[in-house]
Amino acid sequence: MKTLVVSVDRSKEKRTIYALVVVNYGNLMELREKGSWLKHIAELRKQEKRSYISKFPQRFALIKPLLEYVWVTPYFDDLYNQMSKFENNARLLIIDDVVLSKKLRDYQDRKNVFKESIAKKRREFRHIVLLTDNIAYISREIYEKTPNLTALKKELRRKGIL
Repeated sequence: MKTLVVSVDRSKEKRTIYALVVVNYGNLMELREKGSWLKHIAELRKQEKRSYISKFPQRFALIKPLLEYVWVTPYFDDLYNQMSKFENNARLLIIDDVVLSKKLRDYQDRKNVFKESIAKKRREFRHIVLLTDNIAYISREIYEKTPNLTALKKELRRKGIL
């Protein structure tokens, strides 16, 4: 039985980062309860954004046990390879609108694929979408300061995200 929800997001400014978060469908309600603090970082004011990002690792530690897998990469091919590992057990794929329309066109007609813009409006998927978005955003900010994949992964591990 397919039990996983796979969420893919892209964050882009000077550099691009892809984030992949996998959660068991049965954990979505608990994720919603424990992740009630999740917000869309881009919508926060500068001071709120700084405070939110600094508190993120401690808050994330509470919901990390609910997640099956977290992956961050600047390379689409790496993302695609990681995503394909979960495809057979994926009950649902939530994919960033731009990624779906430009890089994963063959996924558009699948019944178990949701655009991120639609999924974030549905109560049961909102928190997984926000979490994936937050991880991509924070990872991109780190990667823009130090555009080195090894340094990015090391910093994300230090923060407890990977």
